[in-house]
Amino acid sequence: MPSNMKEVQSFMDGHSLASFVTVSLENAPHVVPVFFTYEDGKVYVQTGRNSVKVRNLLKNTNVAVAVYSDQEAVIIKGKGRIIEDDKDFVKRTEDHISKYRLKLDKQGRDSVEYPCLTKRSVVLLK
Repeated sequence: MPSNMKEVQSFMDGHSLASFVTVSLENAPHVVPVFFTYEDGKVYVQTGRNSVKVRNLLKNTNVAVAVYSDQEAVIIKGKGRIIEDDKDFVKRTEDHISKYRLKLDKQGRDSVEYPCLTKRSVVLLK
């Protein structure tokens, strides 16, 4: 297990997939694999505004993320929020594009034609 924040940052930077958990109105966990970025103890997940993740988050801010490999894991529990600030949204999107080496076309869509720079949700776990 990573034992300090520098090791956690390195571990998180070296992994591309996390399990992201939100809680439904019925208090049922909703667990999905997500791509993520990590900075200063915060996890950022990009998702569609109408996703189950966002709908759950709007009703219950309790979230968790787990990133694991072999015998090592980082598990973070906390409160999530949707980033509304345009400047922060662009920064988080650029970080996501950089980490996953996404190639965007002239309309700002990734390789599966998902528009990356349009107003999607960035969920912050802190």
